[in-house]
Amino acid sequence: MTSTVDITEIQKAAVRSLPLTFRLTSLPHEFHARLDRILEAYLVELGQEKILEPLSYCLKELIINAQKANTKRLFFEEKGLDILDDADYERGMESFRAESAERLPHWIELLRQRQMTIGVTFHASGGNLSIRVVNPAELTPREQNRIYDRITRARAFHSFVEALAQPIDSSEGAGLGIMILLQFLKRIGLGEEAFGIEAREGHTVAGITIPMEEVQLEKIRILTWAIARDVDSLPHFPEVIAELIRLTEDPHATAARIASRIATDPALTADLLKLVNSAHYSVPRRVNNILQGVTIVGMAGLRSLLYTYGAQKVLGEKYTEMKELWDHSYRTAYYAYMLARSFKRGAGILDDVYVAGILHDLGQIIVAYLHPEAMEQIARFCKEKDIPARLLERFSFGLNHAEVGGLIARKWNFPEPLVLGIKHHHEPLMAPRAHKDVVFCVYLANAFCDLERGYVTFDQLELPVLLEFGIRTEEQLQGILKRVRGAFDRQARAAGAAGASGAAGAAGSAGASPAKAATGKTA
Repeated sequence: MTSTVDITEIQKAAVRSLPLTFRLTSLPHEFHARLDRILEAYLVELGQEKILEPLSYCLKELIINAQKANTKRLFFEEKGLDILDDADYERGMESFRAESAERLPHWIELLRQRQMTIGVTFHASGGNLSIRVVNPAELTPREQNRIYDRITRARAFHSFVEALAQPIDSSEGAGLGIMILLQFLKRIGLGEEAFGIEAREGHTVAGITIPMEEVQLEKIRILTWAIARDVDSLPHFPEVIAELIRLTEDPHATAARIASRIATDPALTADLLKLVNSAHYSVPRRVNNILQGVTIVGMAGLRSLLYTYGAQKVLGEKYTEMKELWDHSYRTAYYAYMLARSFKRGAGILDDVYVAGILHDLGQIIVAYLHPEAMEQIARFCKEKDIPARLLERFSFGLNHAEVGGLIARKWNFPEPLVLGIKHHHEPLMAPRAHKDVVFCVYLANAFCDLERGYVTFDQLELPVLLEFGIRTEEQLQGILKRVRGAFDRQARAAGAAGASGAAGAAGSAGASPAKAATGKTA
């Protein structure tokens, strides 16, 4: 596949009903975004761009399966085994999956040398979109029977969760992917007849045909009864916290009045004093006075603390047990704050950006709590298939965790910038223009974390967001990321040197933004 995508040529092919074929030997992660752009161009022309995500999974599954089939032939050849012999097949498959993964660069290079390419053809005609994936490895009767068995079994499943829970022969690896593919087709209103695979003249031809007039995307944004029940049953935001938030927004409320109200909640008092005495504020002597603590933190800093503290109080162990999630949330909040301070001067959004960053994964806690086993299965499958977990969350549960978090934030009467920062941290272009600065900062900060963890590549980031921050190249992005990561690491070391439990621990009880932490003043 070429390194660039000529959208104009793709649009011409779609309008003129001309087949368009791309050839590749493998599908590395960095090619995923290019493939999506090609598919999106066709769907836009056909007025069905809303089915991009499920079709993107289906297409990548077919290509990856074709690559595995080609690799399997080379593997059997290298081992001196006959793929058509039952005994040889059993022996080969005992180690194929592990060895093909461990020596992936070797197999990809061998595929190139042997010119074992995969042809991917798109053809829009008569209101239909046909996608064909052809590879030079003809299905054996055994493989064909196995695929038909998976299709038969998939008929009984009513959800992704049911499919993911099925025991699958781990030596093969592709069967579950086909069953999930069929679930996606079902979700857009198509039956198993939309998918086909057959051996043809020394090749295997797999494909999907989408009659666009039959596409009926299920109402996947309607909450499942379990999530609706759990969100509705969550307690309201603690009244003392809600009252204190109102006081911090009241220009006539004095620090003494607020300190007096805080004093009625011993746990909140302890957390406030812990924050003030942390390395973030660098006060010369220990503060034990609530009024002094309120003065040091400032109204905006106190408000940030209250939103974070209140969420933890309501969620209890559901939140505090997820240390890895909390560490990620604090890093995201810090990055978001630094982006807002550097690129959105005068926008007055620093505190909203920071709190939205801390609470952006609020919904993940609820989803994981409701369906812990299903979430583990989704996480494993998505990691193996290199696809975003939120895609299966949405199609499995009705909403993804960001949308669930937005519902919770709205239930608790969070201000609109926080609600939208949480709700749209994966889909920033869906946010209303009035609040896009907050959403874009949280999105990009979370994307920075995902880049660090190897979850996404530069090509997969939303271009309009990047341009808002003056980012046009991967080198520019890496330069900004290096600076904010350096600042975060310096703060973490400072907190550790002061005897704190680390940056995440120090801010975990606080929710105070970086500038306040550094200066002891309200930003």
